[in-house]
Amino acid sequence: MAYVIARIYSGPAASKVDEISCLTIRELAPKLAEEPWLMRYSTIAFSDGRYGSFSVFQNVDAAKRSTQIATEWVKSTGALQGSKLDETMEGEVGYAVQGSADDDGELYAVGRLYRTDASMDAVRQALQSEGDSTIKAFTGLARYTAAKLADGRIGIFAAFDTQEHARQSSEQAKALRDKAGSKLASVLPSDPQVIEGRVMATYRK
Repeated sequence: MAYVIARIYSGPAASKVDEISCLTIRELAPKLAEEPWLMRYSTIAFSDGRYGSFSVFQNVDAAKRSTQIATEWVKSTGALQGSKLDETMEGEVGYAVQGSADDDGELYAVGRLYRTDASMDAVRQALQSEGDSTIKAFTGLARYTAAKLADGRIGIFAAFDTQEHARQSSEQAKALRDKAGSKLASVLPSDPQVIEGRVMATYRK
């Protein structure tokens, strides 16, 4: 089962986001890709001034190995010197949709993080029964991924061709949950924490 890892950093290096993005795509991503299970690695500049990465692997074992590789690379290069790792979000993917927008073009990312006791199976069933057609019809959608994170939250991560379309998706997601008798409202009972940012570069094998 696919496994995602998102990392968010803050600190002085934020002023050099472009340099960090170029360096990680040029040096770190190919090292991760030496393992056969890397599916995608993206760098992101978040709207609050922080920066980070979003990676997708074929399984949890590959993700753990990638963490070792990344840690060794950071120590050897000093690329993130002065940075602070604010948050790591990781977990198994339970639902995914590939959109029609150009996945290689300029993209804007949005993450919605829900606190819930529901299982990924329950969330997937609700998404499939109530949200599938809406999600697939999102304007400008490049990709959409839902995962059960290690801390129990549900993380929904998506990328769009514009910031406006990303924000429209959040409004549409809320509208689905606000419908009377909504299964999505029962499995995702409270409004999410929302994080947004510009996808700077993506590496795929």
